[in-house]
Amino acid sequence: MESENNYRVTTTEQTNLLTDPFGLTVLSALSHKEYLSAEVIAKKSGEELKLIKEYLKFFEQEDMILCKEEEVTKKYAKKAEYYSFSPELLSIIPEQIQDYIIFGLLHAMQGDYYDLIKLAKKHEDLDSALKKAGYPEPEKSLNLLMGKIHIKEEDMDEMTDYIRELFDKYDSVPEGENEEEYLTFDLNFFLKPTIGKFKENIDE
Repeated sequence: MESENNYRVTTTEQTNLLTDPFGLTVLSALSHKEYLSAEVIAKKSGEELKLIKEYLKFFEQEDMILCKEEEVTKKYAKKAEYYSFSPELLSIIPEQIQDYIIFGLLHAMQGDYYDLIKLAKKHEDLDSALKKAGYPEPEKSLNLLMGKIHIKEEDMDEMTDYIRELFDKYDSVPEGENEEEYLTFDLNFFLKPTIGKFKENIDE
């Protein structure tokens, strides 16, 4: 199931790709607005070209990305700006704990931070490494926002659309602007029930 802004995975195979740490790396390097070659994707992600090609083939087999040939070169693009999970798939998690989606997502995030810190070790500290790469100090470059919200069910879609609009505002360099003046960040948004309230409602 897909729309211009959202592609919802509906099979276990698609879900596995969307929670595979390397799969997420490949997908985040792809663009929804332009077709990119495997070589460009490898350069953007900093990963091995052979693995990039292998995962692009997996995504193509599962009908999760677009592919076309330009001058004998295959190029790829995302089918939508955002990818999400089918509620039906999420509901079977307790019966398939070995495929628990959140483990894949957290592992992918952990891997990104690990690689970042590993690269920074080439310098005296993280601060100097960020400065060398053109990024501001850690409190700006490695920001974690956490909080609690209270919202009615009928307002949840509106909230999600509002967040997507904010993402869309910064998802690319404005036309005519110098790309070198912009910094690139990974931004993740998670929404989950509050554990205490969740447990209270179940116990009742």
